[in-house]
Amino acid sequence: MEKINLVETPRYKYKMSGEYFIKLGNDLSRQEVIEAPDLHKKNIIVDVASELIAEWAFTGTITLVSEHVPGILTLAVGTGDVGWDLQNPPAPTANQTLLESELTRKTFASKTYVDSIGDPTATRTNVVDFTTTYLEAEAVGPLVEMGLFGGTGATSTNGGLMLNFTTFAVINKPSTSQLTIIYRLTF
Repeated sequence: MEKINLVETPRYKYKMSGEYFIKLGNDLSRQEVIEAPDLHKKNIIVDVASELIAEWAFTGTITLVSEHVPGILTLAVGTGDVGWDLQNPPAPTANQTLLESELTRKTFASKTYVDSIGDPTATRTNVVDFTTTYLEAEAVGPLVEMGLFGGTGATSTNGGLMLNFTTFAVINKPSTSQLTIIYRLTF
């Protein structure tokens, strides 16, 4: 019998993805933020989120707690570690569980499914936009990090489970402007 040589294929770690659109300005529409953001980048889904989705797919439930586990509820922004270079903070890592220095956290003004061309839709898709607007007196300062939080305690500072995290060059949010952030997750 002839021996068959099996070629070992490399293991790739495919992950869900996130991206965000940020714009300073007052009373901005969703379209203005998406079409002309001050900052738009891709980012990572942290390990905890990937593991929870895998558990849900495998078992049909999430056993983190014996009660209902709320989904993504809030967006937290922060000023980062005091030793960070604000123009070039360290890259986000998938094992991050909290912001380094959380400034504030806010529930979403809206959540919407997004169709294949990027428009909001009432039909369920695998893409969701989470929109938050920090008003003039909110989140004032040098922002360099943010994350999405869900689960029990997600509305409290340093509570809940961080599911998505990113760092970016400083955005100095003044008390005279609003800051709108659209966080897009693709599953």
